[in-house]
Amino acid sequence: MPKHDATTPAGCTPVLFAPTTRGGWPNLLPVVLAVCCVATAGDRPGTAAPPSRGRAGRFIDGIIKKVEPTPAFIPLPQPPSQEEVDRLAAQSRKRTTATARPASPPASSAPATPATPSWNDAVAIGSQLKDAASKVVDDATNPDYKPKAKAVRSPTAVVAPSPTARRQTPPIVVTRLQATGAPPPKTQRFERLRGRIAQTLATYQRRPLNTAQNTPWEVMHGFIAFGIPTQIRVGGPSGDPVSAIGWSNMGGRCRGQVMLAAVDDRVVALKGVGVQGHSAQYLAILAQCRVAANSPLTVQGKQFTVADLIAEEKLSCKSKTELTFALISLAHYLPTDATWESRDGEKWSLPRLVEEEIVQPIRGAPCGGTHRLYGLAYGCQRRLRATGQLDGPYLRADKYVRDYQNFALTKLQNRDGSFSTEWFKYAADRDDDIDRKIQTTGHILEWLVSSLDQNRLYESRVVAAAEFLCGALMSEPSREWKIGPLGHALHALNIYQERAWGTVLPGGIAAYSGPMKAAAEPAMIADKPESSSGKKEGSTTRR
Repeated sequence: MPKHDATTPAGCTPVLFAPTTRGGWPNLLPVVLAVCCVATAGDRPGTAAPPSRGRAGRFIDGIIKKVEPTPAFIPLPQPPSQEEVDRLAAQSRKRTTATARPASPPASSAPATPATPSWNDAVAIGSQLKDAASKVVDDATNPDYKPKAKAVRSPTAVVAPSPTARRQTPPIVVTRLQATGAPPPKTQRFERLRGRIAQTLATYQRRPLNTAQNTPWEVMHGFIAFGIPTQIRVGGPSGDPVSAIGWSNMGGRCRGQVMLAAVDDRVVALKGVGVQGHSAQYLAILAQCRVAANSPLTVQGKQFTVADLIAEEKLSCKSKTELTFALISLAHYLPTDATWESRDGEKWSLPRLVEEEIVQPIRGAPCGGTHRLYGLAYGCQRRLRATGQLDGPYLRADKYVRDYQNFALTKLQNRDGSFSTEWFKYAADRDDDIDRKIQTTGHILEWLVSSLDQNRLYESRVVAAAEFLCGALMSEPSREWKIGPLGHALHALNIYQERAWGTVLPGGIAAYSGPMKAAAEPAMIADKPESSSGKKEGSTTRR
């Protein structure tokens, strides 16, 4: 064994690095290469890494792999202080009054939710879905098409199906909105985008889920994309098509599970794997699909309505918990001045829900915080629609959401139009993970197109995000995308199509009901045959 001198650390073999011939180190290169091979052995497929890495191995790793450090979180917008809100109050009142309806009834006398068709009217869809979807594509790709208010005959009323009953298939109608807001620019880019969105929606609307393979959670995310017209196949991919919402609301099993359960005389939405992942999530999605409060629920043989589920979620409100989906759903279904008492005796109101949510973090919230921002924005829209102005916590939330809009559009967008694959943490682009890009871009765009002012929908960055989603989804139309992200991405495109061009998908149910849209006074009129008295029965005007 070679002897160590005073300058040689114990455990080293200096003879390997000693010159053996005059003028060179002929043994050094083979040794360095050998060390590199050992240091990187664990990175090669089928090769186990050494049990521990010495100092030399870690040094070589640093040279060869060049591991980039994780980017630091970028500063986020913060909720405005009361002083900021006070300074903006006068300007905000002027802006919101200009965008609100000219004649808004007082909050105490008008419900926040506009007149909604009954379930029997709204659920009418059927076998002509394919033809109607094709008509939507034709209209959407026609550069000369201009949306107009149009009176149409309502579909034949159909009772929501029970799990054992087959759906009847009456004709369906395609309804238009009167486009009176700022229209998109007359450019080739927008005409092309219009056709791409219509084609994408029509393609994926013809891909129903089924009760044998998909869980209630997946079915719920399937119908957020297209709302009440969504169908599901019973028993497997080739089964009979029925209403997806009707099936879920009538106790139908999906992959052996149900979404709703009866507890004594109450109806509750189950929470856990395969069902809703967050409190009030199912009710929030029903709200976004415009399902009426009087729609029937059949749970374990007991009869309820959506209103009973609303009452249950009101009782379940609890301070300092996640109230995101409670805000979305209750802002939709309740009058803006509603108050109630929760199960633990606390006093609640919609302004309090906004106050609770605005102090909760965005990072770490469900889906990167996009649902929390959506809830705050939607709460403001409902308040504005009911009262004509924003005040108190609504004014603060409005400023907060607008700051986040600018933040997302200026700090988080990638070159291909997608948004950061790390949500609101920092700019990131996982080029090798298209599912992740669909997830983050679909959620962020869904929130943006449902909250941006009308003129901002036509900004290049927003258009680029819509173009990305269309391009990605249509490049692999037969791909088994993750159902949750896909549902929110399609919902984003559905909202964008309605707000920009006034096109409503088959079934006549709007995807968006905020005050900022292409039609300030949308006319969605369903006329029924006249009764023997000469009056039209159940005529519904939806605004």
